[in-house]
Amino acid sequence: MTMVSEERVYPLVSPGLRATLAEEIERQEREDTARGPEAEQTAAVGVSRPADAVLRVQLDGWFREYAPMVRRVVARAVRREDAGLVDDLAQDVWVEAWQYLLRGNDVVRPAGLLAVMARSRVSAHYRSARVRRETLTDFQVTELAVDRLVSWIGAAA
Repeated sequence: MTMVSEERVYPLVSPGLRATLAEEIERQEREDTARGPEAEQTAAVGVSRPADAVLRVQLDGWFREYAPMVRRVVARAVRREDAGLVDDLAQDVWVEAWQYLLRGNDVVRPAGLLAVMARSRVSAHYRSARVRRETLTDFQVTELAVDRLVSWIGAAA
């Protein structure tokens, strides 16, 4: 279905802000041109700003010191049958910590921050709609299939 309107659609960005954005883009392009191709190679490696290198060293130190603790916190919070998810969820905690540092947040107690992030990540995992318990049902055995369907219908009602 296609809807056509005769009314003029007004942009959400004001003309003044649009001009400011255009000026900012032009300024960044001039800076990129002035830096030359060496800057592009550095960006391709993954270090786009000098501060990122400092943060990378900081995160590396945290990882060396607190990786076992993060894994332990995640392992205590997951269900027994989901023990295989511990490493995946712990890795998600480290990605979240990296993003937290990139946003410019100062951290006084990294152990506490990482522990809270680990517990929050596990909670978010179980809260998400994509985590559903799947149970194997052999639909060749009619009685089991009917019992399973009745239990599903009863739970939905």
